[in-house]
Amino acid sequence: MINMDQDWEQVFPMLKHWVFFDAANQMIPGRFWLDGMKEVLSIYEHAPYGHADHPFLTTAFQECIKRSAKLIHSETSEVTNIYRVMTASNLIINDLIKWEKGDNVVFTDLDYPSLPFIFKGLAESKAVELRRINNVNGEILMSDMDDAIDDRTKLVSLNQTMCWCGFTYDMRAVSDIAHEHGAYVLNDAIQSVGAIDVDVKKDDVDFLLTGSYKWQCGPEGTGIFYMKQELIEKFEPEFRNYIRIQLPDGIPFSHKDHDNMSSWDHPFLPNANKFDMGVCVTPQLFGWNETLKFYEKVGIKNIDKKVRSNGDYCVDRLNEIGCKVLTPEDKKNRHGLIMYTTGSYDLDAESYKRFNAEWTGEKPIKLCHRGIGGVVGIRISNHFFNSKEDIDYLIDAQKKVLDSQ
Repeated sequence: MINMDQDWEQVFPMLKHWVFFDAANQMIPGRFWLDGMKEVLSIYEHAPYGHADHPFLTTAFQECIKRSAKLIHSETSEVTNIYRVMTASNLIINDLIKWEKGDNVVFTDLDYPSLPFIFKGLAESKAVELRRINNVNGEILMSDMDDAIDDRTKLVSLNQTMCWCGFTYDMRAVSDIAHEHGAYVLNDAIQSVGAIDVDVKKDDVDFLLTGSYKWQCGPEGTGIFYMKQELIEKFEPEFRNYIRIQLPDGIPFSHKDHDNMSSWDHPFLPNANKFDMGVCVTPQLFGWNETLKFYEKVGIKNIDKKVRSNGDYCVDRLNEIGCKVLTPEDKKNRHGLIMYTTGSYDLDAESYKRFNAEWTGEKPIKLCHRGIGGVVGIRISNHFFNSKEDIDYLIDAQKKVLDSQ
């Protein structure tokens, strides 16, 4: 195991230049995945058209799947690689699920806009009812979730951790309500996986999607597509990938009787690769594989503990200087993603500008100014490589802005 208190600047070189609290936006490069991608370039240079010409012809494709499954506590057969959450969401919503007039989809006013944008198309093309739950002070109440879901609900879609305020669901509670009415649960876990220990079996979700480039500290262009095994067996995708069928004698390109119809007349693979859309490319998969190896060395439970501890300390320090924390007080409903406000939108914006300025002669503090659904403020992403000293540095900078008023 890697020591959690080590000097992380050797792993993430940009930490030498920034105090970084922005994993919820996009993570800075790690040497592990940069080296993995360089390895591919070396292969291209020294063995062209040899060992890394297509993603599915490399061991990295399957290794990523095995390691991803381990990370979220699923079976290997239930996971495949995706390019980004939006791509896989469109597959699930517009290809796999069969909608009828009068069906409804449940989501919230805190969800990232990408999925509501897809749902808007459902309402227009298939007369699906959109049921949007409004947040209450940055939280989604289970009582409101219970009221919104009924026997015509086809899908409950949510972000396990809300990127705007850090509210984090009890996913099992959501799944229990949804499944009681026969609805599917789609978990966009891009703000959770990599920060906390996500267990799809305990949570009982039907689909989990995540991208590698935020809390998971990997390169952009890869991620995890999880689907329950019974749904893999149930769904037949209209999107068809000829490589992802059960070829009894392998790819038949060299067969003397190769035919572009009959040679490919076989059923889909009986695993999640059935839904592989062929959009992940080799360099990203090599980098993602090295990222997952890194996570195995650090340990997701160790990361979970550190992220939550940093989040708690950050909340305490913000309260000390009189800022209003917009993330839920209950520790069960948050982790390291903490949103706060100075009490003034203009002062929040001024603070953000001040933090990010190199011209001050101080280390810039990289974080975000974000908002949706009436929850607007400064967002801090406390990850495992952050220290209490990093948090104190931010608090001191914020206090200087407050004191200058």
